[in-house]
Amino acid sequence: MIPLMHSLMLASALFIIGLLGVMIRRNLLFVLLSIMIMMNGAIVAFIAADHHWQQLDGQIMSLLAIITTLAQACVGLALLLQFYHRRKTLNIDLLSEMKG
Repeated sequence: MIPLMHSLMLASALFIIGLLGVMIRRNLLFVLLSIMIMMNGAIVAFIAADHHWQQLDGQIMSLLAIITTLAQACVGLALLLQFYHRRKTLNIDLLSEMKG
């Protein structure tokens, strides 16, 4: 059995890697992937807590988090494709210049 502390360290490492990706990267696709890595860190924390306390609440919350992540990926990729179609670049700094 994996100790709770090791699982939470993995979850926090995933979350920090995703957070650094969001703060450092300027490419919209990498920012979207970094947000998904952050969500995976939260899901790992839910599963670890569920396994440690032997309750099903963590599994239910992780299932809802997975569904939310998939919906976010669909909407994010659709917005990404529209942005690339209009600007021919994925630079996030150009989002402030978008008009109607």
